[in-house]
Amino acid sequence: MAEAAGVAGATDAGLNPSAVICLLQSNHFMKKKNKDSALVNRLSAVALTLPGLVQQADAGRIDESYDLDFQYGHYSESDDRMEADVFQGALSAPLGRSMTASINLVRDTLSGASPMFNFRDRQGQIRQILSGATIREQRDAISADLTYFFDTVALGIGGGFSRENDYVSRFVNTNLSWDLNKKLTTLNFGASVAFDEIEPTGESFRRSKTSQQYLLGISQIVDRNTVIRSNITFGYHKGFLSDPYKKVLVEGKGLQSDTRPAHKFEWAWLAQYVHHFKPFNGAALHADYRFYNNDWGISAHTFEFSWNQPILDGWQVIPRVRYYSQDEADFYQPLLGRGSQATVFSSDYRLAGFGALSGGVKISKEFPRLGPLDQMKIQVGFEYYHRKSSYQLGGDGTGSFDDFNYYLVTASINVKF
Repeated sequence: MAEAAGVAGATDAGLNPSAVICLLQSNHFMKKKNKDSALVNRLSAVALTLPGLVQQADAGRIDESYDLDFQYGHYSESDDRMEADVFQGALSAPLGRSMTASINLVRDTLSGASPMFNFRDRQGQIRQILSGATIREQRDAISADLTYFFDTVALGIGGGFSRENDYVSRFVNTNLSWDLNKKLTTLNFGASVAFDEIEPTGESFRRSKTSQQYLLGISQIVDRNTVIRSNITFGYHKGFLSDPYKKVLVEGKGLQSDTRPAHKFEWAWLAQYVHHFKPFNGAALHADYRFYNNDWGISAHTFEFSWNQPILDGWQVIPRVRYYSQDEADFYQPLLGRGSQATVFSSDYRLAGFGALSGGVKISKEFPRLGPLDQMKIQVGFEYYHRKSSYQLGGDGTGSFDDFNYYLVTASINVKF
């Protein structure tokens, strides 16, 4: 199943089951795709995650350890819709005292049913039509990064490749981190470009899409307990941005193919606040706000709060709560009337106006100096997400036929040696 190429890159439900990776990623796992189905887009940590753009490294750091990560996640939507299983592995290794190389591998499998179009029943209510439990798909991806550390600057380059039966993506990226003010201030820069090829199953055409994304950010240590960060990101997408698997019902005429603009400009601003509380065993409050906007008419707000609570003997508990709200795209219509003259239209629920509440908890245990290992960390997590049209800021709840929920279970292990 090809990527929903036109999905707003930062909408909360703009990902599909194979993009569940974005939900599961650690600092070693970065992914750029948005696909079909309804995974929440967890871009609360970075605004408009760049394709393959790894987390910024600290300039001048000397880390001689090898890092090995493995992560598994299971995602399941309500009403027997999509399910996904994701397996990730990553290895980071030092090359001398000034360079680090990393390689990331991902395999995800998905199955189930996905919304295709809407119709009006005899009572005049709008309802969804699902594809049926016919979707079966596997995606394999590989990416690699190389980072060189100077005294005050870290420079990284990377690239990656992703393939599934109807979609191929290639990308390259670069990022730079620059420490200033006695390393109390850090400036971050990033850029990436992706080249995608879409060949939908059951169709006789092939289309392409290119994406450029750029990041500017700053991190400031305020005092020994407080850090603030701010990023602004820009993205430009051009080519086939429609979803070849979604249709729009024109009343009295039948189904028409999903048709979206051939270009999209988007930007986002992210502000983060982190404060440590010594009286609570070094616990930390993380508070994030993110604003997103694109020229398709979508604006979105995200508020997220988490509490990192260390306990005894390397245990840590991290509860989290999140609220998201977005406006609908200018060309979104649940269905089109008989006299409609629109040439650009979509009934994709991810482009509708809606809100979402989600919450979860992670529990981790760190084992320092475990046998031949320098460190081992094990983590498990659970998240529950509920999307509802009436949760939208200023919304009227008219899109309730799109409401759904999901849960996500994760487990990961990280070792240093």
